[in-house]
Amino acid sequence: MRYLIFRRADADTEQGAMPGDALLNAMGAYNQRLVDAGVMRAGEGLRPTREAVRLKLSNGEATVIDGPFTETKELIAGLSVFEAASRDEVVDWIRQWPKEDGDVTVEIREAGCPGGCADVRPNAGAAQEGKRFAVLLRSSAALEAEQPVAQEKLDRLDAHNAAEAARGVLLGADGLRSSARANRVTFSGGKATVLDGPFTEIKELIAGYWLIRVASMDEAIEWAKRNPYPTGPDVEVEIRPLYELDDLDIDFTPELREAEQRMRQMQLDATR
Repeated sequence: MRYLIFRRADADTEQGAMPGDALLNAMGAYNQRLVDAGVMRAGEGLRPTREAVRLKLSNGEATVIDGPFTETKELIAGLSVFEAASRDEVVDWIRQWPKEDGDVTVEIREAGCPGGCADVRPNAGAAQEGKRFAVLLRSSAALEAEQPVAQEKLDRLDAHNAAEAARGVLLGADGLRSSARANRVTFSGGKATVLDGPFTEIKELIAGYWLIRVASMDEAIEWAKRNPYPTGPDVEVEIRPLYELDDLDIDFTPELREAEQRMRQMQLDATR
């Protein structure tokens, strides 16, 4: 089964602070274990919300709100894609989160669309030009209740995703099941506490995501406006630029770069 792992934001990530050597090495070793076990399929860091926007769509009208956003603890600083036999297995892995990351909260969400949606198969042969962005769909009462969506809307989204992946724009996408099927693992002083869903702050939850590669934030906004969300007419998404390895200005060891390349290859292999 596929799971989305959200590392919640804190003051450091919102300031764009770079990880120190101790955290970098510990997280690199942790990710290496996940890759070796075949669990981690992708991992991305999100740039601070001062570089982000929120797009609200309502009855054909679009409103763009520039970051930064103030509700730091409800923001996301990173996301990963895990493959595991059960949520319990994922919880066990998250309990091993490096203590060097401090007092953080990690959310575990089951991937998938109620009613079913096709896997996105990225075009490995597409040109690797442009910038990468995450388009994060904000949840709603209807999405949390997993109210049925008309099949024609799901079909339209599947067709759109396939076309965008074929032309090299869409790199990945998935829906998320209700937070009733979720966990949060909160770390305090190195101790992990596991909280079962559902969670109450519905408007701050994520209900789906798309990873895209386009030329600019303006182009990402236009892409998000055209996306055929099956849950309208009122939709809110957060658009966040992603970190690239070269953005971090850190001297990655050959071992860490090799782990990153292996994870990317696993991601491609999983879609074939």
